[in-house]
Amino acid sequence: MEKDQQKKHRRHRRKPSRPVYIFTGIVALLAVVAGVWIFNEYKLRKSIEAANANASYTPVAAETISAQEMNEQLKAAGMTMDENGSLGLEGVDMEKLIAMMQAAAETQAALPEGGVPEIECKKTADGNLLYTVNGRETTERPHLFGEKELYYNGVHYKRNTAIKSWLILGVDNKGSLQTDRDITEIGLSDGIFLVAENTAKNRVHIIQIPRDTMTTITVTDDNSDPVGSKIDHLTRAWMYGDNHEKSGKYSMEAVSGVMGGLKINGYMAGSIDIINELNEYIGGVEVTIEEDGMEKADPSFVKGSTVLLTGNLAEKFVRHRDTAVDFSAMTRMKRHRQYAVAFENKVIKLAKRDSDVVTGLFSLIEDNIVTNMDKGTYLKIAMDAVMSGEPLSSKDFSTFEGESRVNQEEYLDEFWPDYQQVDQLVLDTFFRQV
Repeated sequence: MEKDQQKKHRRHRRKPSRPVYIFTGIVALLAVVAGVWIFNEYKLRKSIEAANANASYTPVAAETISAQEMNEQLKAAGMTMDENGSLGLEGVDMEKLIAMMQAAAETQAALPEGGVPEIECKKTADGNLLYTVNGRETTERPHLFGEKELYYNGVHYKRNTAIKSWLILGVDNKGSLQTDRDITEIGLSDGIFLVAENTAKNRVHIIQIPRDTMTTITVTDDNSDPVGSKIDHLTRAWMYGDNHEKSGKYSMEAVSGVMGGLKINGYMAGSIDIINELNEYIGGVEVTIEEDGMEKADPSFVKGSTVLLTGNLAEKFVRHRDTAVDFSAMTRMKRHRQYAVAFENKVIKLAKRDSDVVTGLFSLIEDNIVTNMDKGTYLKIAMDAVMSGEPLSSKDFSTFEGESRVNQEEYLDEFWPDYQQVDQLVLDTFFRQV
């Protein structure tokens, strides 16, 4: 059923429409460029005024925006970029462009004198969230966790720059993700993990994000170029891309939105095949079956039994869910944690005898994965997980609280996060209290 829904969504992609008046597009482009520049000049002016008020004359470097950052903000509005890095108006989503301009204007107008956002969040009697951003109430969740500093419910936070965020995705395709596929055959990201790497302490914390999280994702045409956005399952963000860099980009943007605008430093995605390949490389992983009904995946998966996962058993254990049971993808996440802990513990044992085991694992799958990280980066993340001296345990994992619903029209599960809890998770993981 879900694969049919996936192909249906692919067939009904909207074609990009050329702006009726190219002049309007040019004006909008100039307005965005000017708006970004003015916004940064505004923050600089306010910092100078604050310094003068405090009789502090210590020279401070102006906060500027690089050409690359400017391009990224313009691309966020849907502008295209050619192989030379030049931006164009072809395929621009004018509604998204205008919305971005309005949001920038509102943010500028609402900034307090010190330039540090102040956010209050509370639940109303009906369970909805009401935000107050610098004194202005809104029911829209502010995406301000990309800021270096903010106040949230009266607590002063600063971004912990030692902690990086890396998106790891498991895609439900067979074969290498480096292979080009027809758009109707591009898979879903079944496993979504945001790894918080503490580069100072060489430790990782893993946030499991439910695949059925309902959030804003990019919608594309048959060339996987943006034509708009919509509220949909997070797992489909990968599907609307090209199975390569565009899929990674759209997934990073969608997860950043879920995390309140938190910057994602990079991503890595692998297909189903790497599960058994990695498992076999380390000689299998031993797990205890903790759920009823797992015999549907394999007769050996009897509740209470201990099984050495070899051959294709690792994939069966990690991927199995009963689609006839509501929210089975949510309950499967516990098995993901269980397998990750057992896998890492096995690798630690092997690494004590063979220091090259981690590099060997990645050499095995490097022709299968797609990533925008360099090899040194993802090897460092893996080494932090394996060689920190303290094995992974359940305390090294977090996930979302929220409400699971069934979409009766599409017969699909939906997960609607409690964003007050997600906000606090982001702050506790990636920020520090001042």
